[in-house]
Amino acid sequence: MKKLIFQFSLILLIIAIGIMSVFITTVNADSITGLNVPSSVKSGENLTVSLILPSNAIAAQAVITVSWSDGKTNTQTLAYTTGLSDNSVSFSTKDVATGTAKVTASKIIVTASNGSELENGGTKEASVNIVGNQQPATNTGNSNSNSDVKFTDVNETVYTNDRVNFRKSYSTTSERIRVLETGTKLTRTGIGNNGWSRVNYNGQTGYISSQYLTTQTSNTPSTPDTTNTSNTDDNKKENEDVKFKDVNEKMYALQNCNLRKSWSTDSDKVGYLSTGQEVTRTGVADNGWSRITYNGQVVYIATRLLTNKKPEENKNEIENTVANEVANEISNEVVNEVTNELTEEEKLAAIQEEVGVLPEVGNNIANNLYIIITILAISLVSAGMYFYLKKSE
Repeated sequence: MKKLIFQFSLILLIIAIGIMSVFITTVNADSITGLNVPSSVKSGENLTVSLILPSNAIAAQAVITVSWSDGKTNTQTLAYTTGLSDNSVSFSTKDVATGTAKVTASKIIVTASNGSELENGGTKEASVNIVGNQQPATNTGNSNSNSDVKFTDVNETVYTNDRVNFRKSYSTTSERIRVLETGTKLTRTGIGNNGWSRVNYNGQTGYISSQYLTTQTSNTPSTPDTTNTSNTDDNKKENEDVKFKDVNEKMYALQNCNLRKSWSTDSDKVGYLSTGQEVTRTGVADNGWSRITYNGQVVYIATRLLTNKKPEENKNEIENTVANEVANEISNEVVNEVTNELTEEEKLAAIQEEVGVLPEVGNNIANNLYIIITILAISLVSAGMYFYLKKSE
């Protein structure tokens, strides 16, 4: 009888440990941090990966691994602190196989502005499609193939009649150089038979769909070109996907953050806000970005980095972290210059020395919880067996 009771208790203990193991796996796999990865990248271009952090995060660390479709892998360490380093790493797609690549962020550590850990040891995954360079079609009878595209040379001043993409080539899949606002003045140097125009902007040659250009000012836009609209429908849809609701309100920066030319972390940096700095927001989009005015120009910032509540002026209520002090004392230009010259290892060492809030990767909370509950389960089962056997005697 005693042997049967012992065997039954041992089975219960094994089941309890198994259930806890499943629970621990779930905790480790689900990260509060997002992973910002483009849906596709053209072969030969850089794949940029960044973390989407909680609004109160001031520092983060992760191991970013890309598994290419041919089985090869590349790994980099992302070490980010507000005002000191960029929240992104880039991988070259030159000489890698086309197809779907898997991007994994592991050993994610996120630290709040008060120095406490928001996360330690999480993981996140995403996928990206590596697209090969398309070759001109041959003997297909398609008049819009690359081999049949011809541009008629012109030299005229034109204006954009809508917010439009300025691209490296005459295709909606081509890399976007920048986004041009309505009414931007350009010099058109060529008109293609595929519905695209070759233009010059600030000394750089690129391409824009002809239906978004007019020889008149933006106040009296011309009728869009309706020829070959099949080549431009995607471009129009892309511009219409992101719409900003016009507002006029005072906002304040939640933390030190970058300002960009467009609503993307891949866009060029054009400025920098310090914690609590006041700005005027002129538009809010449903893609998580806000449009603001900064030094007389229109720029963009992630909406999660703004608040409409003015920071308290009481110094005792301000979170005076070392990272904020460093960011306020160093100009944006100096920070960028120093950061660009450091290796990933030097960046991490500098962040740990200056901020002192990035912990080493170790056992996370879930692992500690697993150990504690396992010990309690063993203790309870042992105690129950002891008292039962003693009572039986």
